[in-house]
Amino acid sequence: MKKYNLFQYFLLLISISCVERFIVPESIDSQDTNQFGAGDTTFLQIKPVWGSAYGFDDPEDISIAQDGRIFVADKGNNSIIVLNQNGDRPQGFQALLDLKDSMGENISPIDVDIDKKMNIFFIDGSQRIFIWNQYWNDVNIDQVSIGGTFTHNQTNIDTVLMAETDVWQTFLNDSEWSLTSTQMSNDARIIDSLLAPHLFYDGDNDMNKFLDMFYQSGLSDFTAITAPSDQENMIYVSDSYGGTNNQYRIVKIDFYRSLLLELSTGEYVWAYTGRFGGNIKGYGTGAGTVNRPLSLDVDYEGNLYYTQSGDYFPVHMIIPNFSGDFDVYTSGFQPEADDIMDADLFFNATDIAVDDDRNIYIVDNINADITVFDSYGNYFKKAGYGSDSVKIMQEPVAVAIDQNGVVYACDRMNGSIYRFTLSNNLNEDIKPED
Repeated sequence: MKKYNLFQYFLLLISISCVERFIVPESIDSQDTNQFGAGDTTFLQIKPVWGSAYGFDDPEDISIAQDGRIFVADKGNNSIIVLNQNGDRPQGFQALLDLKDSMGENISPIDVDIDKKMNIFFIDGSQRIFIWNQYWNDVNIDQVSIGGTFTHNQTNIDTVLMAETDVWQTFLNDSEWSLTSTQMSNDARIIDSLLAPHLFYDGDNDMNKFLDMFYQSGLSDFTAITAPSDQENMIYVSDSYGGTNNQYRIVKIDFYRSLLLELSTGEYVWAYTGRFGGNIKGYGTGAGTVNRPLSLDVDYEGNLYYTQSGDYFPVHMIIPNFSGDFDVYTSGFQPEADDIMDADLFFNATDIAVDDDRNIYIVDNINADITVFDSYGNYFKKAGYGSDSVKIMQEPVAVAIDQNGVVYACDRMNGSIYRFTLSNNLNEDIKPED
């Protein structure tokens, strides 16, 4: 590698509080399933509640990273607040506080998720997706590619390109060309822009609008984001823009190589930008279709789960089939056959989360509780109730589950995070409600 000493700085293009009692509907078979283990009784609250003393104002979403840390999208603080399992605030995440875009405008995050590359993705309800990489910040970036030579794999013809051009990205992602030499820079402005939260995907980008010709990408209204459980170079978002074309859909966003980074560890890694990858599912009113989506999650098998406010079913799961020429997603739950499809169970299913055993947790901000199902969509239990079945939360809007089975819920009205665990999972590290 050789340094490039004469270059101009370029802009990086990455782009009810009433006391109520819960009664299980008579139509639901509430017998326990083996997935949760023998001796399950009820979900107990873990104390203390994480409220304003922990820095929360308007928590909108919560996600658990692979290292167990808890990431909360706090819309009121324009921040992603990070906690350890004990509620302490770890060092190294200050860049996620007081978020601003490239124009200096506040970013108010409404959803957050983390992939296996330690990319933290978040959205603000617009057509944009933002990214921040925890690992890069832990080890630091030494150098960034600002140009290089590409060699055609068949003709051996060389082409020299600068990294700020669209052609650079095209060659970088074309299997017919190989990057054979790279000009690197340690310019602090470029490195700092990569270490800071920055734009990963913009539906208003010309290329994304070209690839997404039928819909209006520039007007997308992203309501949820989720990352696959493994090393796949893609993420999913739900779009609830609507409009004349019923732009209610689940969208795949592909990773597109953007820059080559040399980390302080000596590793070479790619920085990516997001590129429109296709519509997974579109508008409809039947099982496995999309109508005003609210939330989104994916399990380790690649099955997608989402909730919605449109007709007719609040909760859906779709199963991918990659065996043909085109990817096909079919409904994994069926009306009248699976408890989870019973619309009478929910007033407003605002969020959905799937644990490592594919058990499903759905939070309802009007019911002010969490309904739990097994992987087959059979009803299991409710969470969010104290003694005498009195509701604990006021307006829960998001849910997540850690590897220990602890259930976390964001309560918008209380500005707090509540935690629950099955009574047979209690251990000396957590304190149940008295």
